Amino acid sequence: MIRCFLALPLPDDVTDALMDVQDGVRNARWVDTENMHLTLAFLGECTPSELTELDTELGRLRTEPFELRVSGVGAFGGGKPHTLYAGLAASEPLSRLQSKIARLIRESAIAAERRKFHPHVTVARCGGGVVPAQAIDWTLRHARLAGPAFTAHGFSLFRSDLGPGAPVYTELVHYPFLR
Repeated sequence: MIRCFLALPLPDDVTDALMDVQDGVRNARWVDTENMHLTLAFLGECTPSELTELDTELGRLRTEPFELRVSGVGAFGGGKPHTLYAGLAASEPLSRLQSKIARLIRESAIAAERRKFHPHVTVARCGGGVVPAQAIDWTLRHARLAGPAFTAHGFSLFRSDLGPGAPVYTELVHYPFLR
């Protein structure tokens, strides 16, 4: 079994801007630049044959490049935040792409999570050692975050290997958009 997800890679100027807001929350596990991405779908544990079938369908998707922009921050988990993230400005092309991908996953044999798409880039994970007030204060201090605009030129299938430290993400396949 292979633990996988589909995501848009981020350019260096965007990850650099996100690194600049990684501060002020003691014991937060800040995400390294090489692990920052915009998840389109988490597939979970998949067999190689399931991935081969999905790969064929994903390779048939036709989407033109589109522009995105980091906009604002937030926290998942309410009064006990478990994730700090940077949001993205509303994007109809991004929503259409994610809907197409979600449909292909539903039609495949992969039993992926089905949750509402909330476009974001995880900036930190908060465990039991994080003081909730610090995490909430972080969202207030960075609420007006406006990252540089960037053009999405494709998305990728990533493998996620968990271990004692940060997860290791390996790009398996890249799906370029039309030019």
